[in-house]
This record gives sequence, C-alpha cells and structure tokens, in this order.
Amino acid sequence: MGECALPGFVTSKYFPAAVKLIRHVSAKIPVIRGVTMLAAEGRAAVSRVTYRRGERPSQSIDVDHLLLHQGVAPNAQLSIAAGCAIRWSESQACWHPGIDPWGETSIESISIAGDGAGILGAESASRSGRLCGLNAACKLGRIDPLARDRAAAPLRRELARFARGRRYIDMAFLPDRAFRVASADTLVCRCEEIRGRQITELLDTHGAIGPNQLKSFLRCGMGPCQGRECALTVTEMIAAHRGVSPAAVGSYRLRFPIKPITVAEFASLPQEHADLHAVVRM
Repeated sequence: MGECALPGFVTSKYFPAAVKLIRHVSAKIPVIRGVTMLAAEGRAAVSRVTYRRGERPSQSIDVDHLLLHQGVAPNAQLSIAAGCAIRWSESQACWHPGIDPWGETSIESISIAGDGAGILGAESASRSGRLCGLNAACKLGRIDPLARDRAAAPLRRELARFARGRRYIDMAFLPDRAFRVASADTLVCRCEEIRGRQITELLDTHGAIGPNQLKSFLRCGMGPCQGRECALTVTEMIAAHRGVSPAAVGSYRLRFPIKPITVAEFASLPQEHADLHAVVRM
C-alpha cells in the first residue's frame, strides 16, 4: 500500500525537502527502525529508554528527554467541544471535524480552516482559509456565488497540488497499532494515572461501553489535559475490545475550558464576561 502512494509523493512539492531532511538527520542522528516495543524508565524523570526490534533482545539507551507522537493528528478539541460533527480518519487514525468544500461544519456558523480540519501543511492551510473567507463574504452578501466560485477555482487547483503526496506522508507517520492500543502496564491517562490494564478490566466487566461511560468509571479524560493526551488511545482500545471501528465508538464529550487556565486568568476577564466571574465565585 505504501508503494502505491509513493509515486504521488515523489512528484510532490514535499519530496526535495524530505530528501534533504533525511540526509541531514541520517548524517548526525542514529535512526533505529523496526521498533516493536518501547519503554520509558526512570525514577523522578525519564533516564533510559528500552526498546526491542522484533524478536531481538531488548536494548537500552540513556536519555535526558523522550519525545513521542501519535501520528499526524489535528487538534479537534475546539470543534468537538462546540458540538460539530466529527469523522474518523482511517489513514491518520484520528478524529477530523466534518467539513464541506468551503470549510463549513455541521454547525452553520462555524467554519474551520487549516490544520484544525486535518493536517495538510502550511500552504494548504492558507488556501483553505481563503476559501472560508470567500464563503463568508458570499453568505454576508458582499459577493455573489458566481464571483465566489470564480475566485475559489485557482485556490482549489493549488490545494490539489499541495495535497499530492499527503497519503504517503500519512502512512509513513502512522504509528503501529501496537503503540496506539495500550498494553496492560502502559499509562494511558497521565492526568489520572490510569493504565491499560484498568481499562481492559472495566471493558471485560461492563461490555459495550463508550469513552464517556469509561470517563464516569475511571475519570479518564477528566484531568487537566481534558483528553488531549488519551482520547485517541481510549477510542481505539474500546474499538479493539468490541471488534468495531473507532467511528462506531465515538470520542469524549469535551467541556470548556479546552486547556487549563488559572483563577487569576478568569479574574482578569473584562466585566462584560460577568457570567464567567460568577462561575469563579461559585
């Protein structure tokens, strides 16, 4: 499948930069491929990483930092909290807000441009923003639909050119399923210190529950990050346990604020936000 997507990548604008980056990294940093197990170890902080490649013996590296990723995933927290319809992307193993060709979501007054709707790169983000702007101008009566469509045509051609090769990038950066569906000892929810074993045991006991029912039992997704770190893992773990698609499982219902804020930040809001001040006093 990766080989089928490679020709589009080779002929894309990303290929020369990718070759340059790979050469630069390979010349200075050891790249270890085919890792099937990874563990962060240490007491007060990470000090060592242990990994295994296939059936080979485990090896360890002393480290000061460990940086992880979960593929090419957009931050859909705001759109989910706002109630916009979302869809599961199999190619990126994450949630995307459902948008039409103009960036409009299921809520008519909300449009999304750029990486919040799906990771396509900076150039694509700027063009999708212009499409949202054209559609807004049309809805406000500043331009007619014909003028909107005429102005959008070159933007759509550019978007199609920028999108060439994205499928290969998505596939290349998609983490293996073994790293997305947590094992028993893996810390799934760092805020509430919930491990994979606890989630699996609850699913064995209660059957076909979803992320929000799981939240009620274990508080997964109720910590300071509001599910930014664990939501995708929880969805895929439940889907694997039930033998269904993540799309059938759904995601957390999110509440504002999306990111942690201090009481001082609340208190500094202008007086017109008196309702929020009342919440703080309560």
